[in-house]
Amino acid sequence: MKIVKVSIHRGRRGIPVKGWKSVVNAINTYANGFTCGSGATEQVTAEAIGKSHGSNGGLAIDVSSRGDAVVGCRSQLVDNLLKEAEECLRTRANFSKSYEYDGMSTPFFKTSVCIGVLDRKQDMYSIGINAAYVGDGPEQGLADHFGIPRMLLSCAVEVETEPLLGNRFEFDFEPVLRKLDAVLDTKKITGKQVVEAMMTQDEDRRISLVLQVEDGLEVRIQPGKVEDRMKYTQGKLRDTWSSNGIVLSGELQRDYDNENPNAKVAPTFLIVVCSLQRDDLGWNLPIWRLDRQEKAIDLANKIAAALQ
Repeated sequence: MKIVKVSIHRGRRGIPVKGWKSVVNAINTYANGFTCGSGATEQVTAEAIGKSHGSNGGLAIDVSSRGDAVVGCRSQLVDNLLKEAEECLRTRANFSKSYEYDGMSTPFFKTSVCIGVLDRKQDMYSIGINAAYVGDGPEQGLADHFGIPRMLLSCAVEVETEPLLGNRFEFDFEPVLRKLDAVLDTKKITGKQVVEAMMTQDEDRRISLVLQVEDGLEVRIQPGKVEDRMKYTQGKLRDTWSSNGIVLSGELQRDYDNENPNAKVAPTFLIVVCSLQRDDLGWNLPIWRLDRQEKAIDLANKIAAALQ
């Protein structure tokens, strides 16, 4: 197996803020159009038609008295949104509201707003904004407005390997692990264990093996850009992967960005650094503390350097 390229991808989503007053002020600031991208969806639609440092990990996230929100400009839509959210979050961890044409002429047109409880003891909340056509651009604009780094979903080291003839990939994890011994607690983990973990279930592509748990962070290794293991061909389900015990191999994934239906994407596997904490559905929670974000990013950088 030849490693061709190693790259790092940081997934970010959600703005962490301290105190309910910060939530109110942030939503009101967005509603009044003071942030970059707050009216982007409506603008795109119109064009288409007509053509604090402290105990919170170093985050300056108390924005209860910051920003340009004007109390007198608060709309009924915003008041209803915040009232619904506040009542919901008394007993639940997350609240979401989506607007279609009921949000027309406001920054909430075709927009979903998510407000969550990150830590009740520390009075921490998260704000998520996703709009049609522009995705999380408005959310980034709101984060930039207050100077708050968005939460880190994960920091993934993507390892691209040279494909085999016949449109197949081959991953030998043993030399990869030995390179990681200097930065992770992997000395007792073998390439065979990784292959066994990935071949455990027939239909779950998200199968992985945890390599290390430390400082509230989890590091796992998992498949990246490769064909789904179980695939229907002419009405029959077949296994596209195989192993000889120490090496995992399988078919390459189609490159849907290429007009050629036979074009394939270069095969990759991922080493993902994320929060150890999980929600009720088993998904890793985002990292909102800045100090822990920095640890995750630093660890991912060290992993990438070891594999170069």
